[in-house]
Amino acid sequence: MENKSSNGWKFFALLFGALLAGVVGLYIYKQQNPDYDPWEEPWENSSSPVDLGLNKDAEPEAEAPAAEPEAA
Repeated sequence: MENKSSNGWKFFALLFGALLAGVVGLYIYKQQNPDYDPWEEPWENSSSPVDLGLNKDAEPEAEAPAAEPEAA
């Protein structure tokens, strides 16, 4: 029969195995999704067709009067 104290290595073996599986899973996930950054704000690199009005280069005030004479 085994001693009750001999089961300690099993706990650490399972802990190490779970940690190793987590690291391997994270590595595979990063290989599949290299551009994913959870801290990146979603509107910076969004391909959404919705204009959120975040373009600092565009001047919507200059474009609006040009559209009014064409409509009239």
